[in-house]
Amino acid sequence: ESNGYFDSKVLSRYHAEIIFRNNQVFIKDSKSSNGTFINGKRLSAEGKESSPIELRHGDDLEFGVDIVNEQDKKLMFRKVAAK
Repeated sequence: ESNGYFDSKVLSRYHAEIIFRNNQVFIKDSKSSNGTFINGKRLSAEGKESSPIELRHGDDLEFGVDIVNEQDKKLMFRKVAAK
């Protein structure tokens, strides 16, 4: 087993799992607080594990959400995103 590491304040310690099975790639959210998203759709509710969802070429994958300061609306912490 291998773990990826992102130095990010918006990710949970065990945020998501990437699964390779039968020449397909799947991802599942591992009960994260800030969510895992494919093409803008959250995979599961906060604190709930999702079912594995197949990743397809061209999908937008996002871990967490951007955190913005409520007072001055400045970006404090950025989500992790890939396409």
